[in-house]
Amino acid sequence: MAMRLQDGSKSLGPKGGRSPLRRHLHGLLTVGLALAGTALYVVSQRSSREGVILSGKEVSRCGKIEPIVPSFKKSVDLILHDAEFKRSSVEKLSKAIQIPTEIWDVNPEPADDPEWYAHFYEFHRFLEQTFPLVHERLTREKVNELGLLYTWEGSEPELKPVLFMAHQDVVPVNKETWDDWEYPPFSGHYDEKSDLVWGRGSNDCKNLLIAELEAIEQLLLDGYQPKRSVILSFGFDEESSGPLGARHLAAFLEDRYGRDGIFSIIDEGFGVLPIDEGLFVASPITAEKGYVDVVVTVNGKGGHSSVPPDHTTIGVASDLITVLEDNPFGPDFELDNPLFSLLTCAAEHSKRLPKDLRKHILRAPKNKASRKMLEKFLSSDVRFRDLIRTTRAVDVFNGGIKANALPEVSTFVVNHRIDIHSSVEETVAADAYFAEKIAKKYGYGFARNGEFSIPETELGYIDVKVAKALEPAPVSPTSGAAWDILAGTIQDVFENGVFAGRDDAELYVSTTLMPANTDTRYYWNLTKNIYRFVASILDASTFETIHSVNESIKASSHLSAIAFIYEYIVNVDENA
Repeated sequence: MAMRLQDGSKSLGPKGGRSPLRRHLHGLLTVGLALAGTALYVVSQRSSREGVILSGKEVSRCGKIEPIVPSFKKSVDLILHDAEFKRSSVEKLSKAIQIPTEIWDVNPEPADDPEWYAHFYEFHRFLEQTFPLVHERLTREKVNELGLLYTWEGSEPELKPVLFMAHQDVVPVNKETWDDWEYPPFSGHYDEKSDLVWGRGSNDCKNLLIAELEAIEQLLLDGYQPKRSVILSFGFDEESSGPLGARHLAAFLEDRYGRDGIFSIIDEGFGVLPIDEGLFVASPITAEKGYVDVVVTVNGKGGHSSVPPDHTTIGVASDLITVLEDNPFGPDFELDNPLFSLLTCAAEHSKRLPKDLRKHILRAPKNKASRKMLEKFLSSDVRFRDLIRTTRAVDVFNGGIKANALPEVSTFVVNHRIDIHSSVEETVAADAYFAEKIAKKYGYGFARNGEFSIPETELGYIDVKVAKALEPAPVSPTSGAAWDILAGTIQDVFENGVFAGRDDAELYVSTTLMPANTDTRYYWNLTKNIYRFVASILDASTFETIHSVNESIKASSHLSAIAFIYEYIVNVDENA
């Protein structure tokens, strides 16, 4: 799909930009949309398929979902409201955080360097001691030495299993920032006054891993026997894209269960977000943006710097970088964009949304002028613009080796997060378009992946190559049994559990687009029903500390995650 660039020319692909994740979140929260990072909500619910009249000709697209209440609910109130259970649960999470399972960008194979992974083996021993029933009743297998796979065999093995994911690893803590932490990063400190558990991994994502194990431990203690097998799959290098952990685990599972052999997958993602006072939106992630790293190399001639050419390879590369940054990808905002459904939900229920914006959102389906106003608003605001386009960021540059020697080769890496309407090919083609223009400008040849469209000249040539690529994830369904059970379970856990006794609390269930990628990138073949969700109430402070100083999570939010997993396992058995 050709798209018009800001310089007025045509491109084979979309345009890109860059904006920090936390800046997006902070800005979106301040306007009452409570987006997690660059999250986009899609409103999809079972009980309002036909819509209801709001006022005049406005039709609701964001109705309430009916809660699914399981018949086996023995310990949900205990999990959510018992002081002793909370104390014990906090202690488990705290001790998990105290084991520094840091992972780096480049890591050895576990079998080649066990010492590198010493803390992971310590973490495995901790899990064995902390969850005795899980290790007694479930089958534990290790994949590629450190990947953990637990299987709770169901009574009806012909049913597709339900799969829960999490990762054991955490991002490293910069030693220079340790003194900036309110409590040491691997202390697992619990502050009763704030109800916060502090430490690296408290929110990404040892909280989810411990919640999954704790929910199953409690189900075992309660005497529950699932009809459908339950699987836990824990990678160990998600923070370096999962090549050693999740990739092997997914292949192992596909070999055992086959393509589309799993009923549903729950992995880390967003949670329940407060929008207004008493108004909450639960936001499972149903899609992830794509990813591509493009390596651009300017190959030139060397020589002594006392007799330089008009432009060195560094100069040519710098001009190309400037052109790329000056020509970001244009917006691709359509009414089928998940963002529009979020805006619709906010327009119907939030009291903080500006009146004019609310008017344009509600009129957009039938009014072209309102659609244009929405696109203009979203694309002109730094808090929103990257939500509706592919992004482009030049992150690595290398050129030259000595002050008096001309740089023969200059190379830079461009990272992109690909819009769900685009593709790797479309994105790379856009970069190649500008690279070829610069090659012509300076009299260089041009090649893409080694194939020349302009022959190499006496000055050199520019080459564009793909280093790492991932298409946008398939969009998980928001209708059918898997979605209905997920949404209905969320509604029950919060409406009848977390918010029990609160007349002012109102919850709606929507979905979210993920700007980054989780370990689920390797699991696409196993099921179309992939939902990235942690049933925790989140706020701005939660997101501001992800991968940063003072990472923390509220203990009460950790308990709601346990309750959700407990109920979801039962609800799948009873309703699928």
